[in-house]
Amino acid sequence: MVGGRLGGRSILLLTGTAWLAQPAEAGAWAIGQGVQQWLASVSHETGDFGEAWRGDDSIEFGLGDGWTVNAKVETEIRIGDLYDDRSGFRLGVLKAFALTDRASFAVQASALGGEAMDGPECAGEGYELRAAVGTSFSLFGREGYVNTEAAHRSRGSCDRQVVEIATGLEFATDWNLTLKAWQEQGSGARSAKAEAGISRDFGMFGVGVGWREEISGEFEEKGWVVSAQASF
Repeated sequence: MVGGRLGGRSILLLTGTAWLAQPAEAGAWAIGQGVQQWLASVSHETGDFGEAWRGDDSIEFGLGDGWTVNAKVETEIRIGDLYDDRSGFRLGVLKAFALTDRASFAVQASALGGEAMDGPECAGEGYELRAAVGTSFSLFGREGYVNTEAAHRSRGSCDRQVVEIATGLEFATDWNLTLKAWQEQGSGARSAKAEAGISRDFGMFGVGVGWREEISGEFEEKGWVVSAQASF
């Protein structure tokens, strides 16, 4: 987190719960200098497009002074009328700025490669620009956070605009509740999803399970998400 300004419990909550809300990005906070964080999730969804399995694996490394570098690999297998197997990657750098003792703002620039998860019409290399603002809070002695992000993603002639909001609360010792919603649209496509999840921290490691569902009304898709995290 930026400049060590957040309290210890706030830092543990933010690094221990924001990861569950895949495909959420790094958020408004940078991790500490020399800290590495590994994040992974597997989801299984069914709906109008058939059956889909998706995996997301990412790693972040804190450089200090609000800087973080990150890499992410995404894979997806859709099983419907046609078998569709995709994989892609993202390499990015984030700079965070402390706004108050509990609030932060961050900007991130990323290079995209491989196959896009957005659909077969989004092909080739591209880029993503992202901005985020977030704050932590204390509610009845329990730590929580709210994070909001906006992004523009481009691959060739395919553009996407993304808005995300996530909130988390440590409702019991080492137990975290995360709620998230995000909308993605552009190039004739539109999707909006909501997700709820519970995670358990075990020191440097954490595991979680969540439920994700399409709420745009454009199509139906829903399923489970299983996540894991390590920080060292």
